[in-house]
Amino acid sequence: MKRSLLLAVILTVNALSMTVVENGVGKAVIVVSDAVFSVTNSYQPARGQIGTPEIRIKFAAEEIQRYIEKMSGTKLAIVSDKEDVKGPKILVGRSRYVGEIKDLPTGVTAERNEEGFVIECKKDTITIIGNDNEPYFGTYYAAVEFLNRLGVRWFMPSDFGEVVPQMKTIVYPEGRVVERPSFRVRMWWCNQSKEMGEQEALWKLRNKMQIKMDAIIGMPGDSWLRQYMPDIALTNSKPELFARNPNGTINPYMPNLTNPEAAKMVAEKVIAKVKAEAEKGNNIEFLGFAPDDGLPMDHTPQTLKEWHQGFTDWVGRDGIIAEHSISEEWFMFMNRVAEEVAKVYPNLILTSNGYANRALPPENVVLHPNMGIMVAQIWADNLKPFNHPKSWQSQVQFAELKRWTEINKRVFLYEYNHIMLVTLLTAVPQTKRLLINYPMLKSIGVIGFSNESIQPYMEEGIASRYMRAKLMWHADMEEGEAILNDYYEKWYGPAKEFAQLFWNTIEDCVIETPLLGHEDRILPYVYNDLLLQKLEELCAKEEKAADSEPYKTHVKIDRLTLELMKEYMAVHQNEFDGKYGLAAQHIEKMMSIRAEMGAISPFLAQPPSKTGIERYYGGDFYWGMLDRLVFYKKVESMISGETGRLLVMATKKVKYCLDEGGLGKSLRWFASDFDRSQWMEIDTTIPFYLQVPGAYTSNGIPYIGRMWYVFELNVPQIESGQKIRLFAPMVITEAWVWMNDQYVGHREYREAYVRPQEIDFDVTQFIKPGKKNTIAIWVHTGMCRTQVAEGFQGRLFLYAVK
Repeated sequence: MKRSLLLAVILTVNALSMTVVENGVGKAVIVVSDAVFSVTNSYQPARGQIGTPEIRIKFAAEEIQRYIEKMSGTKLAIVSDKEDVKGPKILVGRSRYVGEIKDLPTGVTAERNEEGFVIECKKDTITIIGNDNEPYFGTYYAAVEFLNRLGVRWFMPSDFGEVVPQMKTIVYPEGRVVERPSFRVRMWWCNQSKEMGEQEALWKLRNKMQIKMDAIIGMPGDSWLRQYMPDIALTNSKPELFARNPNGTINPYMPNLTNPEAAKMVAEKVIAKVKAEAEKGNNIEFLGFAPDDGLPMDHTPQTLKEWHQGFTDWVGRDGIIAEHSISEEWFMFMNRVAEEVAKVYPNLILTSNGYANRALPPENVVLHPNMGIMVAQIWADNLKPFNHPKSWQSQVQFAELKRWTEINKRVFLYEYNHIMLVTLLTAVPQTKRLLINYPMLKSIGVIGFSNESIQPYMEEGIASRYMRAKLMWHADMEEGEAILNDYYEKWYGPAKEFAQLFWNTIEDCVIETPLLGHEDRILPYVYNDLLLQKLEELCAKEEKAADSEPYKTHVKIDRLTLELMKEYMAVHQNEFDGKYGLAAQHIEKMMSIRAEMGAISPFLAQPPSKTGIERYYGGDFYWGMLDRLVFYKKVESMISGETGRLLVMATKKVKYCLDEGGLGKSLRWFASDFDRSQWMEIDTTIPFYLQVPGAYTSNGIPYIGRMWYVFELNVPQIESGQKIRLFAPMVITEAWVWMNDQYVGHREYREAYVRPQEIDFDVTQFIKPGKKNTIAIWVHTGMCRTQVAEGFQGRLFLYAVK
């Protein structure tokens, strides 16, 4: 029976149900074991804090007591099983009143595959019980599922995010519920204040997530390899233990991957760590580590010759050895470490990560059976589901995950829940993508998630964050759709129809766009005027339908979401028009909307900051609102007379030509008298691949290579001695500049996500005042297809320095 049907049954008094509260009078008591009843310590959920089994069970009983009172006004008693209890009982956890429970998972192993619970109602007894062996919250999960079936919802953290039905009579139907999770690992983390972290930890537990990462599987953190490296003093006496940098110098933080002694010494430190923890009473069942973030690599000649295969990972560029994949040599090294550790601790699970230049599954490497892999595909598209025909990135991502699960039985994901890794927090909902992806991940044997997130809900939306948690427990599309419909009904009330259409309209736009990516540099071309018009119509209907609280406030969140998107588009329209002062004003309006959103709930939005840990709370810590505000004001000052004066700004459309063979420099395509009559014109504020035939395939594979943009500018007369500079705000990823047949200079390669990507050259000696000036820019996209470089993304201009 589907849960939506169960909810209808629960609220109907019938012969096959137990009455918990009748007409505001409690009919049942909550019974716990005497050991649980005797617990005096209160429990405050927090990241890494799970308490004892008795504390967790008592907390479960208190949650039932708390929400029954919120629903009915009646506070049920919690009593010890030492008492002789007559009449209806809610048994929470194991006690003398609980008999044999069929299908109840028990025990705990290093595989952490024993989670689950049972809810059983027979006559006048409801039994709520689960596996409470550390670190499991089985009984607590059973308690929140019991409350969920009574209609309680926790859509987001804090009281603001909960929905509690009001009823004077509460009944629960006879029957059994047995639940086991789809995924063993169900976590994400983000930077947040202590208070908000505690509220979110409670919300996670209420939605059957986990809050202690290292209690479920070993987390292979970046740079954690350093604590197991051979002592740094050995760089002098035994340099052969250490990796080499490209220039031949020693890297003290990376081992020589082909040196067996290096692997043995790392294993010895792992063994010593496990022994030391055992002496403190801590039983280490799994341990993880990874090399430094970035693209760590062992350039030792022997490693490159014997183990390195020369594959290019998706984050790297063809032909640049420092950006090659090291999956083969890294995981062969890890095999050696695991082999040594297994001699002393045969059951210890050793984890590392498939991330950055180790994300490709290794070829012809049989992973040690004691290993686990955390796969972090930071390069991948965050817009479309795995099976979408428009996203080669999503298709490859799933294919590689499937391969990982074929060579390792403990594959878990490190997803990036901040959908745009560079963002201004405009809406990018994910519910449809999650409903497809999570069942697919379950089908291939992925064991779960340890995701990176940001605090603000405003980017992916409340529904997406809620559905992510729900699908981690039960990855079923049909049930997920029912849960999503239930969310809209309970959160929006009479405005549910228009609210669901509002968010679906955004998500359909995001999914069906031809663009791929995970940075908001694509969003000015994803959102459009038609989308904004449709959203305005739907939001107005929401506002009209929402006739009371809390629905008015919930609809206001959608209104602010839309207004933020409008301002975002206005920012970029003015930027592309060269009106940087107006762009800055619209950034300030976005900040105001964000503050209004945060006033409703700090979980929706946090103020931007550039200081301390607080800079991460806002979610836009790189190239965020404050960074862009500074940039727009700086550029405006260059053309407004403050630090400079605009001489001439190029039109948006200019002459353009692909240079697939890289011939243009030798053939002097930059020359003023070169015949460009057959060249096309493109808009310099729109990525070239959206305009040039054949530059972008139907599944999103972009052209990579060289291209030319040629500008012809009528330059006015200038004062003698006036310094003139050429400026273009965004040119991705590398550029060479000529002016009036003379070479000006080279703007170095920058990864496509980096902002700003300006060209800024002194062209005083090259300019011809009072004449037509020819500026030719040879742009290279870089050789990494996943970066999807745009070429020009803004208007070039000349300005006189004040």
